[in-house]
Amino acid sequence: MAAAALVVACSGIKSQTNSFATLAEAQEAGAITSGWIPEGLPPGAHDLREGHVPGTRHRWGLFEYPQTEEATLRGLLQPDEIRGETGRSEVPARIEWWPLMLRGQLDTDRLATTGVRMYRAKQGDLLYAVNWNQGRAYYWSPAAE
Repeated sequence: MAAAALVVACSGIKSQTNSFATLAEAQEAGAITSGWIPEGLPPGAHDLREGHVPGTRHRWGLFEYPQTEEATLRGLLQPDEIRGETGRSEVPARIEWWPLMLRGQLDTDRLATTGVRMYRAKQGDLLYAVNWNQGRAYYWSPAAE
């Protein structure tokens, strides 16, 4: 399984990326039914970006949402914040918009100092990093252990 994570990290992996102004636009393009963007995001989600490796479950994305729809996002997340753990986020080189703080080895305590909190999804295997003050969230499939 660890080999699969290394393969995704290699710059030669053929990833695809898409940007959508609104959640409705992403839905119309089939990004949700294709599994690139999670179901159940706040309806006012906007400025969405997603990247995925075709033929795999590997995906990365970000979106912004109105503060008034925070409860909808919280409904997708396990209630307990991930703290004191480290993990890895392996991202293909083509997904250049993915933030540096979420690349490679992750440290949840360090992320917390920037206002970013990490959570596991209630359903599925996605991880989320959310900046509640900025109304911005990131999601990704964790690297295989």
